[in-house]
Amino acid sequence: MRCHLMMNEMKRIVLLLAILGVMVASCDTNNVRGDLKNRRDMLEASNWKLINLIGNGGSTSLPPCQQDNYYEFIPGSDGKYHEGAINCLDSNGTGNAPTYTPFKWQMTGDLRYIYFLDYGGDPDARFSWEILNMTFEELKVRQKIVENGIDVRLDMTFRAISK
Repeated sequence: MRCHLMMNEMKRIVLLLAILGVMVASCDTNNVRGDLKNRRDMLEASNWKLINLIGNGGSTSLPPCQQDNYYEFIPGSDGKYHEGAINCLDSNGTGNAPTYTPFKWQMTGDLRYIYFLDYGGDPDARFSWEILNMTFEELKVRQKIVENGIDVRLDMTFRAISK
């Protein structure tokens, strides 16, 4: 009888361990890479320069005027998209174009998305990035846009550069 009770207890322990294993495995499928609790600090600690762009799974190159541009995320929700040495905004070549485009930014409560608002001062200019992976050195995001009626998925990798 004592042996029978021990077998029942062992079965319960094995069942509980199996349930716990399933719970842990299901939690891992929803995990986003990177340290969630420090994402705002990571974003604000450095400026972010685009180093790789993939559109709908195929490599895409940047125009020369965007190759040295970078994003600055200022604490308190302001941001700037800085133009590099070749200013994309200076289409006339006068040298009088703005050196950056201002925007507002927010992160979702779960820190999985970055929202860009009032891009260039236009209240209707909005877009978002889904954070795929983030460390203090690298930021990988996905942006979905519609270009000429076609859904486009942009996967972007940014490298942290000093402020």
